[in-house]
Amino acid sequence: MLIAVISDTHDHQDNILKAVSIMNERNVDVLIHCGDYCSPFTRRWFDNLNQTIKNNFFGVFGNNDGDQVFLRKNLGQICKFVENGHELVKEFDGKKLIASHMPKPETIDSLARSGTFDIVLSGHTHSIVNKKLDINVLVLNPGEACGYLTGKGTFAVIDTNKLEAEIIYL
Repeated sequence: MLIAVISDTHDHQDNILKAVSIMNERNVDVLIHCGDYCSPFTRRWFDNLNQTIKNNFFGVFGNNDGDQVFLRKNLGQICKFVENGHELVKEFDGKKLIASHMPKPETIDSLARSGTFDIVLSGHTHSIVNKKLDINVLVLNPGEACGYLTGKGTFAVIDTNKLEAEIIYL
């Protein structure tokens, strides 16, 4: 199974559209957004996802997602936001994952070493983290899709069979 992971899109229309196009081309099965979409109108660009991905599009809110009511109303037509908005726990292809926007580094480490999760996802820092711990746990921050801080827009695709992530530059 292929799981696309994106974060910190911050309304960057061009990079969202590029990422969506690549996700469609690669026939990913699931999309997880780790927060900071920013505006409810981002639905227009994510609406270009193929139907399979739209049916399996999950998200959490970030610290810059101020209008959560209208994000739920608009983008929520295709993205399944978790009830509390901040922490997704889900199983895909026998792999249990947790996704949150801005957990503290020690929280990420504790979750990864807990034995509860196979995949620990985060965003917020705009910095790529792609490491597989010796206990066969993938820890991933896909970086920033917007590219505003680093000058490089990125997202990731996880292959659940290999429990590995590929960072894709936009």
